[in-house]
Amino acid sequence: MQTELILSTVLAAAAFLKHPIQNVARQSIEDAYHAAKAYLTKKFGERSQAANALELATGKPESLLRKSVLMEESVSANLNSDAELGRLIERLAKLLPATAVIAAHHVQVSGRGHHVEVAGRDLIHTERIVYRNTITPNERHLTIAQRDRLRAVAGELAVRLVGPNGRGGIAAVHSMLQRHFQVPSYLLIPRERYRDALSFLNQQRAIHRSRLREHDPVAYANDLYRSIFAGARELGWDGGQVYQFAAEKLTLKGPLVSLKELGPVQLKALAEAVQREVRTKRQRAAIPGAVDPISG
Repeated sequence: MQTELILSTVLAAAAFLKHPIQNVARQSIEDAYHAAKAYLTKKFGERSQAANALELATGKPESLLRKSVLMEESVSANLNSDAELGRLIERLAKLLPATAVIAAHHVQVSGRGHHVEVAGRDLIHTERIVYRNTITPNERHLTIAQRDRLRAVAGELAVRLVGPNGRGGIAAVHSMLQRHFQVPSYLLIPRERYRDALSFLNQQRAIHRSRLREHDPVAYANDLYRSIFAGARELGWDGGQVYQFAAEKLTLKGPLVSLKELGPVQLKALAEAVQREVRTKRQRAAIPGAVDPISG
């Protein structure tokens, strides 16, 4: 069973269940829907980006943008080869009314009368033509490798943007990218602006770092370690130079042999000091004839 058909059927069920219709079949549809959705979530991994995309898409099943993001995140899951998932989807499709599942099946439009052939269902004739916007990245937009890198950073930022009510997350990140780059989807960011997009996400990740400290102190510390050592690499420092710099900037009483000896406040101060050194190095490099004090 094709991935698009699987996801379309789940979204068709989500849309159907949003309407306050009470009938004998509703409970069966609801049970089948939740069973399929739970299986999908488990297959994706409960805290994965694909699972987040599934939650967002089923929350607003009429959104083509959310469906597009879900389709992209589902590519690596190989849904079409999962026999148990196929069984769950087939059961759900049989329970749904034909009017609900029409969008969940392959549709081919042809002829002057615009007759629509729905695979596995009746032939429906209609004079109505519906135009929908679709998101179709091409060679002008981000490459697959670029998207993968942006998704990884976006996932880290998403964790920081989840509010007390559980909202925000990856949807907030996508909104940021759409507003900043003036595109309907981050998938349509021009390929030549990949570096700008990565830099933007990294900046936002740093800006919202403090929100990690409350609900995930370990992730907060790891993020500071990453910032410190990324800066050190750019400065050409080895571990010993990092520890020496930390001891001087933090006015430690004794030598430092591991950053794990530092508390969160000290780590934050060190990360900021290292990044200041990085900015200084970049500024000097931009001035012709300037001497880099680090390299001599």
